[in-house]
Amino acid sequence: MDIRLLRTNLLILLAYAVLIQVGSFFQRSGASMMVLILMMTAVGSHVSVLTLGSFGHFIGKNRKTAVQWLLNALLIGLIGFGTCWGGAALTDLYSSGGGFH
Repeated sequence: MDIRLLRTNLLILLAYAVLIQVGSFFQRSGASMMVLILMMTAVGSHVSVLTLGSFGHFIGKNRKTAVQWLLNALLIGLIGFGTCWGGAALTDLYSSGGGFH
């Protein structure tokens, strides 16, 4: 498996997760729901692009690369799902006054 492709996708996931989390600090109410919706949309778009790229590689007869892109889509989907819920929980903890004082 090409580790560079996975590393790049994980860094992209980290970048938009941090941006969404920082953006939630400026939200007065419903910040955890905002994190859930934005992360769900971002991760879904990311996985969709990887899946479409995989289909493009299948059509181009590059099956090994296509399988790598599908595995990356699966991993980003799984990790992104956890990041989505973890970010919402962190935001809920912060906005309820339970931490970060």
